[in-house]
Amino acid sequence: MKTLDLHDWPRKSLYDYFRTLPSPHFSLTADVDVTALITKAKPRGIAPFSAVLYAVMRAANRIPEFRQRLDGPDVVEFDTVHPAPTVPIDGDRFAFCYFDYADRWPDFDHACARAIETGKQQTELKDDAAHRLDLVFTTCLPWLHFTSMHHPVQGPDDSFPRVAWGKFTEQNGRWTMPVNLQVHHALADGLHAGRFYQYMQETLDGFE
Repeated sequence: MKTLDLHDWPRKSLYDYFRTLPSPHFSLTADVDVTALITKAKPRGIAPFSAVLYAVMRAANRIPEFRQRLDGPDVVEFDTVHPAPTVPIDGDRFAFCYFDYADRWPDFDHACARAIETGKQQTELKDDAAHRLDLVFTTCLPWLHFTSMHHPVQGPDDSFPRVAWGKFTEQNGRWTMPVNLQVHHALADGLHAGRFYQYMQETLDGFE
């Protein structure tokens, strides 16, 4: 982790402006193509949830702005950020789940499966990582194909990226799913959001 020198930071004017707003987050939703995942990878036994989460985290780790966080008066940048997905628990509820990111798919897949199995044993929603800033919060809504979403945040300085994805939909032989991204505008812009979707699509296509 490093602390950025804000005086020489190219984003300084953008940071100064958006840091003062009471609602500085922006959210957008776009479809990504998951045809390779559904038609090639899933029949081989690859879990779609783990594969999508892997694509999310690979993309987030390739973008420095998605590894940056507001930390009091400072902006810090982590070498690596880690997944914090939600998992279903009894009573139609959910809980948080945490594990360390691994860039190699087999390692990520193994860690994800183990963390989800452990996470499902929880009986209440607890924030066991409240002290950590190196997380990306994710969730899955497989029941619907949504067109927008807004995530709850802890306040205007909450700078965790948040990602949600929805139902797989088939049309004319191609499969898509909606992916929602919410980030702090003091740290990232539409350009970085575009890169996120591009990098995520590259990883999903790689499951061919």
